[in-house]
Amino acid sequence: MVYDNTMKYTVSYPIIDLHCDTIACVVALSGGKERLAKSGGHIDLPRLRAGGVLMQAFAIFAPAQPVQEMLPLGDMPEAIFEAAYGWYRRELAENAAEVAPVRVFGDIEKNRRAGKISALLTLEDGAVVKRPADLDALYEKGVRMIALTWNFANSLGYPNAIEADMAKGLTALGRQAVERMQELGMVVDVSHLSDGGFRDVAALARKPFVASHSNAREVCGHARNLTDPMLRALADHGGATGLNFYNLFTGDEKETTIAGVLRHALHIRKVAGVEALCLGSDFDGISCALEFKDYAGYPALLAAFEKHFTPREMDLITHGNALRIFRACMEG
Repeated sequence: MVYDNTMKYTVSYPIIDLHCDTIACVVALSGGKERLAKSGGHIDLPRLRAGGVLMQAFAIFAPAQPVQEMLPLGDMPEAIFEAAYGWYRRELAENAAEVAPVRVFGDIEKNRRAGKISALLTLEDGAVVKRPADLDALYEKGVRMIALTWNFANSLGYPNAIEADMAKGLTALGRQAVERMQELGMVVDVSHLSDGGFRDVAALARKPFVASHSNAREVCGHARNLTDPMLRALADHGGATGLNFYNLFTGDEKETTIAGVLRHALHIRKVAGVEALCLGSDFDGISCALEFKDYAGYPALLAAFEKHFTPREMDLITHGNALRIFRACMEG
């Protein structure tokens, strides 16, 4: 299903963005000095509106090992998760007139009709999962998508950040987690996962899965990006990858350019079809400058895309593919 553009957006296409780090890395780390209502980062409510948001996935980044910049929230993933989750709940409560959570697929349409931004809670790094029952607890808290790993090995699998781990697959618990996530209606996210782990997810997948913020390795040879066979495997399972705006993953030298992002989009369409394309900015998790600045720059990015993609394809990239995937995972 692709939404008609019945809301009063400042752009032509409602946006579903599969990944940002605003809650953990901006709001929580600032101790609330930066807020969703107004922030100095890439995302806040005015810029979400200006960019044409329909739904934003807000990740809680809870790494398996201590990361210097996250130490104010704790040195264990459980502590970091709880601290950031507290801020997430506070932001939803204080901005309830403008933002509402997505717990079931129908909430997206309900929120749209109410003129509210949909917020989807996600987890980046499944290190807090020590047994399958932990997934049930996360589901109850509202988590609806989990990136199985970040840049460290954890209880579920291995990262693509470490060359020696690249061929390693999921752990036994990781395989159980993929099965349980599909049962619960949570989306499996393979961004940051080793190539071996990706293959295991593809073998286990009964529903679509995503790479929430990854590009094409053929265009930019970074290990964080996906090979052409991976992109085709995503498409074969009804999944998609969210275009990442970090210059290290687009291949831009300094500033991320519109042309750099577009190169990946065109390549992914060529090898896997437009149905394998979503948006996954990584806003507030990337440190480079961007030609289009921040979330409010989405109209400029999409104006360039319109020169290469049909209106139907634009609908699919900006929101249609994501809606199809979330419906299949959350309702199937």
